[in-house]
Amino acid sequence: MNVKTALFLAITSIKRGNKGTLAMTILIMTLAYVNLVFISSIFGGIVQAINSQAINNQYSNIVITPNINDTYIKKSHARQYLLAIPGITGVATHYVDDPVIEFDKNSTGENIEKGRWTLKSIVPQEEEKVTNIYKSIVAGSYLKATDRDQIILGKEIAGGYGGDLGYLSLGVKVGDQVDVHFSNGIKRTYIVKGIFSTKSTQVNQSAFITKKEMESVLHVHNWSSEILVKIATTGNENKYIKEIRQTGFKNEDIKKWSDLMGFTAGASKSFDMISIILGVIGTIVAGITIFIIIFVSVVNKRKQIGILKAIGMREGTIVLYFVIQALFYGIVGVLFGISLILFVIRPFFIANPLSFPVGWVSLKITFNIIRISNLSLIGAALIGGFFPAYRGAKESILNSLWG
Repeated sequence: MNVKTALFLAITSIKRGNKGTLAMTILIMTLAYVNLVFISSIFGGIVQAINSQAINNQYSNIVITPNINDTYIKKSHARQYLLAIPGITGVATHYVDDPVIEFDKNSTGENIEKGRWTLKSIVPQEEEKVTNIYKSIVAGSYLKATDRDQIILGKEIAGGYGGDLGYLSLGVKVGDQVDVHFSNGIKRTYIVKGIFSTKSTQVNQSAFITKKEMESVLHVHNWSSEILVKIATTGNENKYIKEIRQTGFKNEDIKKWSDLMGFTAGASKSFDMISIILGVIGTIVAGITIFIIIFVSVVNKRKQIGILKAIGMREGTIVLYFVIQALFYGIVGVLFGISLILFVIRPFFIANPLSFPVGWVSLKITFNIIRISNLSLIGAALIGGFFPAYRGAKESILNSLWG
């Protein structure tokens, strides 16, 4: 096998070939590459959006709940213990109840709208370091630490604002009064101070009052039903869980956010699987495209192949000649494709993320996606170029010359 000869023939063929065909082939390979990266990146972006909603609006990074035999975490200085751990950037303590919330629109005692939803207590300044609910207010305003007779509702409770469960909502607006029947039998009336809207339907079915107000209802002080812990770097949850255990949380149930995702975690895995399947299909399509291009080239150059064999050129050199052409198309497609992805498509999606039900979705382009796409397209080019070249090189001299 003469590599220099094969390389010379490949370069000559590319230079002297039809420029329109060359441009179209490179365009096809570029689009094939963009397709590989885009599919993986957009599904990665969807998974990232789902995870961001869970971390930023629901679980933070780590959730501490009482032992199964306890109702509350009875550590009055729990927050101080946790904030003393380097790398923990925020801690929020919640009381959690599942009351019935009622709305009597006409104050007549008839046609009362009601439902059972999750109600949590917050200390606003603490909560702002752990979740982004305060950024999601679409009507009214967020709670202040001194508020005692006010409540904020998710849009699925209040109704409107593009909610998906309007038929179950109360139909309230900011300034309306709602009656809350707590699980311990106490009833309180609150003014709706604000309505919030996130990209999580589950979060939008929650309501919040202040910690002091909830403690007055539950007759407790400085305990908690759950503690949310925010860490500096997502992904290091296991390390911090060990450190939290060492501070005295021996019997509490401590879980990272991903363990609490339930159905959503399954959906994320499904997106990953779909991304892999579509990526494989895209690679196969790219390989078939190269196969067709090289096959047509071999058919058009049968006489040339016959002459080359007649003057003593080895079959391996002829095969390598066409494989180098295919490799050229693959490499140029990768170079143009990666330039298009990094300098055009990616900046566009950063500036204009897509609004999905799970969150704002942009492209999540990682080194691993780029690496796999590079190898996939070049591998597809090599395989797609080899088989028609091998078949053409194996043909007898007479058949090639008379074909």
